[in-house]
Amino acid sequence: MSKRSGYQHRQEIQSAYQKAGPYLTIAYVFIGGILFFGFVGYYIDQKSHLEPLFLILGVFLGLGLGFYHMIKTIQNMER
Repeated sequence: MSKRSGYQHRQEIQSAYQKAGPYLTIAYVFIGGILFFGFVGYYIDQKSHLEPLFLILGVFLGLGLGFYHMIKTIQNMER
C-alpha cells in the first residue's frame, strides 16, 4: 500500500465518522436521558415511597429529551 492510498483510506474513515456522528449523538442522548432521569426518578421514589410514579415520569422525561434532541439534530443536518 502506498502512502497516498493510506492517506486516502484515513480520509475515508474520517469522513465516515463525521457523517455518522450526529446519528451516534442521537442514540447517546436517548440512552443517557432515559438512564439518567430514570435513576433520578427511582431515587425520588425511594425517598418519597411513591413507587413507580417518578421512575415512570423520569423515563418519559428522558424520552422527551431524546426526541427533542433528535428533531433539533435532524433540522440542523438539513440546513
